[in-house]
Amino acid sequence: MTVSRLRLACALLIAGAGCSSASLAARRSLPPPPASADRAGAPEAGGAGPAHATGRDPDAASRNREARVAVETASSLVGRRSLTVGGVDWGAGCTALVRVSMARAGHPLPPAVTDAAGLHAWAERRGALRAGRRLEPGDVVFLADRPGGAPAHAGLVARADPDGTAVVLHRVARGVARIRLNLAWPTRTNDPATGRLVNDTLYVGRQAVPAGNLVVGVADLFGRS
Repeated sequence: MTVSRLRLACALLIAGAGCSSASLAARRSLPPPPASADRAGAPEAGGAGPAHATGRDPDAASRNREARVAVETASSLVGRRSLTVGGVDWGAGCTALVRVSMARAGHPLPPAVTDAAGLHAWAERRGALRAGRRLEPGDVVFLADRPGGAPAHAGLVARADPDGTAVVLHRVARGVARIRLNLAWPTRTNDPATGRLVNDTLYVGRQAVPAGNLVVGVADLFGRS
């Protein structure tokens, strides 16, 4: 199916706590020329421990329930600029979206964590950063303003498709929006075999960059807050 040329009018710049001062814009695009090489990815993460004899992992079940609440909270705010939930104004930055989602899921973040860099540093200290290219709902994704840069933006994974393409909820200038990215194809916008969109195109100034190529960290904060 032909990929839509519809533009996603989405600036990742947020004036205030939560995002950096550099501006990004995103759009859905047609397949680009073949990239010379994909950015090296980290090896897939291993299991978190032995499963119970019944085949059920209560920790995983709890994590999934909490992640679902966080995703539902963030999803309910799509299109909204105000992050007011339950009568509480959580602020305007992209980190505020993560904060309210985690709080509603029962994992409030420390009050001092107010921007993406601080959230990334806190997650690292807690051992919450994880390797691997596969994203899961509820994961926090950190993006930079340039490939390999410092964490400047944070979003919450809402959905992960079988091919690894994830939909990330992010608070941008016009409100909470959905951004598509895939860490298995970080330098491509489309799957070269099928043409399927795997990364929205983000603009750093006038430079077009696939969203996956700006990801500089992934954290699973459930059970570690």
